Amino acid sequence: MSWTNYHGHCSYCDGHKEVEDYIIEAINRKMPVIGFSSHAPVPFDCFWTMPHERLSSYIKDISELKEKYNAQIRVLTSLEIDYIPNLTGPNFPFLDDVQLDYKIGSIHFVDKLKNGEPWAIDGSFDEFMVGVNQVFEGDIRRAVERFFELTREMIRTQEFEIIGHFDKIKMHNHTKPLFDESSDWYQAEIEKTLNLIADKKLIVEINTKSYDCNGLLFPGVDLFKKMLDKNISVTINSDAHYPDKLEVGYGYVAQELYNSGYRYLKELINSKWVEVAFTEKGLEW
Repeated sequence: MSWTNYHGHCSYCDGHKEVEDYIIEAINRKMPVIGFSSHAPVPFDCFWTMPHERLSSYIKDISELKEKYNAQIRVLTSLEIDYIPNLTGPNFPFLDDVQLDYKIGSIHFVDKLKNGEPWAIDGSFDEFMVGVNQVFEGDIRRAVERFFELTREMIRTQEFEIIGHFDKIKMHNHTKPLFDESSDWYQAEIEKTLNLIADKKLIVEINTKSYDCNGLLFPGVDLFKKMLDKNISVTINSDAHYPDKLEVGYGYVAQELYNSGYRYLKELINSKWVEVAFTEKGLEW
């Protein structure tokens, strides 16, 4: 039994090791599949996304390593692509000639700060509050609702397979309670977004990146049963920025998914997303 990971970042963006380092670690863990999903280029300065001029090298590097390690592991090429209205997204022309095995669609940016820069919602707590205050005049509810509005706009207008950390806007509640996640208005945003995900038959990743440091999951255990009731497919991804984080939190998440009624995870086999049975110990290939 073993796990997979379709969401990970290497040195082409804000990851901390080379592509090959992650592949070797995955082989050591007996993972049959590893997918790379560096942050796609954006049309403005951003220190954690891939520079556009490196995109071709990224694709070439992974392609060569696919061949090198073909007998030991399947290596997949992807990008985590930000949706920013009129600027970038999974459907934008710069990706027309890029051969990807799948796409992850994510929201990291919500509107603009006073200086015209896009506001990134997953920086530090202080940076987050600057955005809430500048863009939404201190109204956290408006900020959260706008995040989910953009998420639904991305789902409606773009083509991709996996939605990345779809409720990440809640992350700073861990530092300081900013809004009540059980409130009717927040649950309404979750409901509308999940309904659209179900309609589009997207795969929701259970993103475990923050599990080790603060126990957070995106989405959390409280939404597992709700997603199952809507027949939403899931996969477990660690959003790894270091090779040793490839399977962080997987056992816990798998057990909670199983307790919620899930019996299958979506896995990419022969270019098709199929259901594979799992337990807390791994996938039953």
